[in-house]
Amino acid sequence: MLPRLMDYYELIHIDIMFDELHKRFGFNEAEWRKEFQRFLAKQPRNTSELDAFVKFGNAFINPVLNNILRRETNKNTFQAMLFYVIEKSSVPKKERTRRG
Repeated sequence: MLPRLMDYYELIHIDIMFDELHKRFGFNEAEWRKEFQRFLAKQPRNTSELDAFVKFGNAFINPVLNNILRRETNKNTFQAMLFYVIEKSSVPKKERTRRG
């Protein structure tokens, strides 16, 4: 059985995502990072930085991406981009046949 993409999810992917958002969509990387740190500081102690980033991305980045791309507001664009980044940067090619 192949591992799930989230099995490869690590802190480095947060950095890669911010970089991709800057390169592809012109996000102000420094300001978005600050906003994420403020969001992270408000999370319960038992929330990992990785979990907080997914919550933050879904709540704040996803609507911006959908607006830029003129997609419906309920499209999970942030999550799809995160999966893309994880797969591209961390999953060995022979294991890239299954998403999730």
